Amino acid sequence: MQQVRRLVRRGLELTGLIGPYFRWIERRQAGRASVSVDDGRPMPPRELIMVVGAAGGDEGWFSKEGLADAEQFRALALAHGVDLAEPQDVLDLGCGVGRIARWLAPELMAAGGGFQGCDVNQRLLDWCAANLQGRYFVNALQPPLPLPEASLDLVYAKSVFTHLREDTARAWLAEIARVLRPTGLAILTFADEDFTLGWAPKPVRPKVGRQRYIIWNDALEGSNYMSAWTTREHFAALAAPIFDVAEMVPGRRDWPAQAIAVLRPRWHGRGADSG
Repeated sequence: MQQVRRLVRRGLELTGLIGPYFRWIERRQAGRASVSVDDGRPMPPRELIMVVGAAGGDEGWFSKEGLADAEQFRALALAHGVDLAEPQDVLDLGCGVGRIARWLAPELMAAGGGFQGCDVNQRLLDWCAANLQGRYFVNALQPPLPLPEASLDLVYAKSVFTHLREDTARAWLAEIARVLRPTGLAILTFADEDFTLGWAPKPVRPKVGRQRYIIWNDALEGSNYMSAWTTREHFAALAAPIFDVAEMVPGRRDWPAQAIAVLRPRWHGRGADSG
């Protein structure tokens, strides 16, 4: 049966029908019963929550995990010299439907900072722009961003690099370094060996460590359909030409917590090096 499913899925990928089919599955799951949550922040519709990976459009998961991620990113930034209680310019790369932004954007704006979010999905951005503080804009799957060099203090990306091919991931690392100030930070999550052994599809798990970068469901890059799995060592190597690793937080096997790389740029733009 699994072999049949793989063949059907591959046929959908080759014919270009996997996108509509995957979105149909998301809509079906979003229609299932789910407990409503009022956490004092605007709550997106369940169909949009489902698009960013919350099974069944679960508002409780969306609220709880968004707050936990916001608190963890705030603490990591502070530990490495970027205090979000002070005026800072921040980008949420791959902001989705604002799971983290709905917590961080009000605090940053109140402190006199600037908050921006971007994503490849215009529907999600439209909801964010209508309901959340900050500026939201669409980005392409490939860089560049419509932002000046050295214009940001913090770029964070939650579960973005987990859906990119290796060359695309490398290109986004370079682009993040370009838009960061010399004292800025990047906080990026990815699927490392510990997270992989607990949460990857079973065929992927034996490959981790033996292959540097593993793609599962190689179609619809940038969506939850495709997933990327690597190791902390290799992610650090991808970042090494342009970043120093300030901290590497391992993923977890017992809880769906991805690894986190805290990176400090070695350069900002080409001007300083080009003479």
